[in-house]
Amino acid sequence: RLRDVIDTDHEILGIYLGDELFEQMVTGYINSNPSDKTSLRQYADKLPRYLQRVAPFAEHPLLSELAHFERMLLTSFDAQEADRLDRESIQEIPHENWPAMSFRLHPSVQICQFQWNTVESWQALKTNKKPEPAYQHQSCWLLWRNSKRLTEFRSLDKTEQNLISMLINGDNFSALCDFLQRTNIHEDISNVSLAYLLNWLEQGIIRHNS
Repeated sequence: RLRDVIDTDHEILGIYLGDELFEQMVTGYINSNPSDKTSLRQYADKLPRYLQRVAPFAEHPLLSELAHFERMLLTSFDAQEADRLDRESIQEIPHENWPAMSFRLHPSVQICQFQWNTVESWQALKTNKKPEPAYQHQSCWLLWRNSKRLTEFRSLDKTEQNLISMLINGDNFSALCDFLQRTNIHEDISNVSLAYLLNWLEQGIIRHNS
């Protein structure tokens, strides 16, 4: 059962490694991490750390990141549900309340950063393509489960990464606009901030506060 759990949770990692190395990884992980819970959902949570420190996997840091990405996809999929804010709801917010508004993220939302072409490799294998050889590539990704209960992800540029982090920290709409004012001095901040918010609403990553 433990082997089946790892195989199911880390399908793409298994393809990347190939049968022989994947079997070596599974055997080593099970031997060093005996199951101590009745539920197997979290059994492979320590797999990214295992791949970081155990040879020969530790010599290829993309492997740990790949395992981490697949675990984050599982976490987003399993997150609790919550009502999502939509365009109709924000139209009901009085204009004078906007500066102090804080927008909470849906429970499934996560941010992850990678130092290698990890997600690109995952995407290639998922579509039955051969990934490029591993190379260093800093990137940040947003993961969430949409209203149709499908897990999605997309890359974030530095500006949006900072905005999402501010939402996580509970900063209000005024603080987000102030940040955008400092980083987009030649643009109409009201249009820029509205564009971000409407995009987040469309993707369903903003939670209804009620």
